[in-house]
Amino acid sequence: MKITSIIGLEVHVELQTKSKMFCSCDASHFHAIPNTHTCPVCLGLPGALPVPNRTACEYCIKLGLALGCTINNETFFERKNYFYPDLAKSYQLTQLQKPFAINGKIIINDHEIRINRAHMEEDTGKSVHQTIDCQDSTLIDYNRSGVPLVEIVSEPDITSPEMAKNYLLKIQQIVRYVGVSDADIEKGSMRCEPTVNLKIEDNGEVFYTPMAEIKNVASLTGVQSAIQFEIDRQTKAFEETREVKSSTNKTTRGWDAVKNQTFLQREKEGSADYRYFPEPDIPPIIFTDEEINKIRESIPELPEQKFARYQADFGLNDYDAKLLSEDLNFSKCFEQAISLNPTKDMAKLVANLFLGSLKTHLNETQEELDINKINPEFFKNIFDSVSKSEISATVAKQVIVESYQTGIDPIEIAKSKGLIQVSDSGEIEKIAKEVIAQNQKAVSDYHKNPASIGFLIGQLMKASRGSANPQLAKEILEKLLK
Repeated sequence: MKITSIIGLEVHVELQTKSKMFCSCDASHFHAIPNTHTCPVCLGLPGALPVPNRTACEYCIKLGLALGCTINNETFFERKNYFYPDLAKSYQLTQLQKPFAINGKIIINDHEIRINRAHMEEDTGKSVHQTIDCQDSTLIDYNRSGVPLVEIVSEPDITSPEMAKNYLLKIQQIVRYVGVSDADIEKGSMRCEPTVNLKIEDNGEVFYTPMAEIKNVASLTGVQSAIQFEIDRQTKAFEETREVKSSTNKTTRGWDAVKNQTFLQREKEGSADYRYFPEPDIPPIIFTDEEINKIRESIPELPEQKFARYQADFGLNDYDAKLLSEDLNFSKCFEQAISLNPTKDMAKLVANLFLGSLKTHLNETQEELDINKINPEFFKNIFDSVSKSEISATVAKQVIVESYQTGIDPIEIAKSKGLIQVSDSGEIEKIAKEVIAQNQKAVSDYHKNPASIGFLIGQLMKASRGSANPQLAKEILEKLLK
């Protein structure tokens, strides 16, 4: 029996605009006092008229272009009708027939995942479930209602939970690069609803299990776990009965992160059930080719482009180029660090510092790299000192973290700690003679096997408290041991 997972993702991204999608209410709803960012429009009161947020529309187009989509010059909004407590109007303003962006794609490890659309809509309110005095209750906070939301709908081209996670990470990366949202999944400014079913081939027969859309997934780990649970559940159900309902049947299932399982919520509605029709109070939205091109020109260098440039311009390997380009803030800090000397040698040294001790420090402190603490002059000083063999690459990794924390020139730190390499051949020769005199067995070993000189070099470095130039130390020892 061959089982193929068929997975599609709907990703919702809240846009970072000052005001909501169809009114002037403050869109920054996180941690705000409930129901303080509301007005007759986002509360759906009779007679209130929506006015589209142009910046949000431009953000949707910008994101669509970054996802490789084709942009429709003329679009319109539609009412999606359904009743739910956190939907004050009992309909949502969204797009179905003619979204802003269509037919994009993302490549994950040479696997193409098609994007059906990226369309503009408004977010709903938020249901807050609580228990007081053993009584369950649900309250509604409408601060989020009407916040601009882009929904990115993939085709069912994803074949595993791991691929779904990588797809989400790529979407998140692109969203952050173009600067339209912080795309924080844990916070809720980026949300995901996977749809899962299976293609089962057995003894010449082909079966398709019914599709299940999974709600309430609030983390990347949760996405993987929810998809895997659903794959296992559908596989087990088929193996027990060898029967499936029509593959066009859809169910909505919730995700219980505590029990680590999905549960049935309702039969899934189709588009006809939502009774879509054009929003009569909003005329068609038109963007000219010139306006779209202007938005296209505002898109910054994207991760794949940056990755290729780091390899071509700086000779970085795949691993380093990937790590430096995948996070926008990290790459900005890297480029600021090498700005005074953007050469290949400088870039390679700074890449090692960023991906070595600095990254380790940030992981330990759980901090983001702060661009205000990246002084390009300090990094140039480190490069110059390493190039002149005044400090070793190992010392550079030691002092860069303290320099980042304190704002002190790393070379001054190296001097204060006695870490500047001694390149005075006379001084090193004096220490070398003492090392030879104190380690006659090692000298004898060297004469039998010259490769054993490493021990003597180590003793010399120890005697000099790490300040001797290692290469010069090796040369002087070899000369004295002839």
